[in-house]
Amino acid sequence: MDKVSVMVMRNKTNAERYLAANADVGDWDDENLDVTIADIQNAYMIVRKDKLAPTAADFEEHKKWHTELKRVLTEKYGPDPFMSLDFEAVSEYYEPVNVEITHEQLQYAQELME
Repeated sequence: MDKVSVMVMRNKTNAERYLAANADVGDWDDENLDVTIADIQNAYMIVRKDKLAPTAADFEEHKKWHTELKRVLTEKYGPDPFMSLDFEAVSEYYEPVNVEITHEQLQYAQELME
């Protein structure tokens, strides 16, 4: 198996662009810092530990995790806590899609996630 299926967040108004993992690896030529498929290793990814293709259930679980994080931060810091990624807002403008990437791209992406 030379490719791995991962889930990335595709921009709903520009299907050629994907949510960047963070501002450091975003495409500064794009107003949203979104990346293209050519730089997909820089995209925000949902990856299964077993390397199987992520499903809608995996996305919903990921979304629940972010919702719980936001709840905890709101409880601790007030109604507008600083969050590096507000997944509720992301879900308004991006949709989950699966793409295949190489093992090298996955390794790089995992380093970004650390």
